[in-house]
Amino acid sequence: MRHIICVTGAMAAGKNVASELLAARGFACVDADALVHQVLAEPAVQAQVIAAFSAEAALRGITLTGADGKLQRRALGALLFADKALLSRHEAIIHPAVDALIAAFVASHPTQSVVLNATVLYKVPSMQLCSAILYIDAPLVQRFFRARRRDGMKRRQVLARFWQQRKLFAKYLRTGADIYRVKNTGNIKALEKKIDVFLARLNS
Repeated sequence: MRHIICVTGAMAAGKNVASELLAARGFACVDADALVHQVLAEPAVQAQVIAAFSAEAALRGITLTGADGKLQRRALGALLFADKALLSRHEAIIHPAVDALIAAFVASHPTQSVVLNATVLYKVPSMQLCSAILYIDAPLVQRFFRARRRDGMKRRQVLARFWQQRKLFAKYLRTGADIYRVKNTGNIKALEKKIDVFLARLNS
């Protein structure tokens, strides 16, 4: 049976590892973050984002562009995740293009099960394609140190993102899709076993 699964979870919970485990089991996987980067790499989109947020960035002492004039994604993230209204404005620019790419990816794999690896898939129409949600969770302290090691972000920036995502599970509950919550508190082998249990339930 073909499945389209949203793999999600808060920052540094382990959704990327979970997606890799599902890819090893035959799923076609697409990473929404990679699609965002793809969209932001388009010159017209970069120009639109820079024009939309340069004034607010300057007020906060943030420089959005590098010496080459290109958008600096980390600087943009520092701005957006500190202000919910700015984040919403950015999503209005980016999400339609990302959603179209997700839909195209699903359509290009008509007989293969698909994983949509995305933190905020509930915000776009492609969420309606999913038959199930695999929500990866982990303790806050564990996620904090993972994020610091992985991304090299300042403590304040990590905590700002955590705060933005504090109601993420509840938002996915409201989609009405079947949701499976997996605790990623051990090593990869432990997560792998939990993924296999999830798949057994999905196919039962």
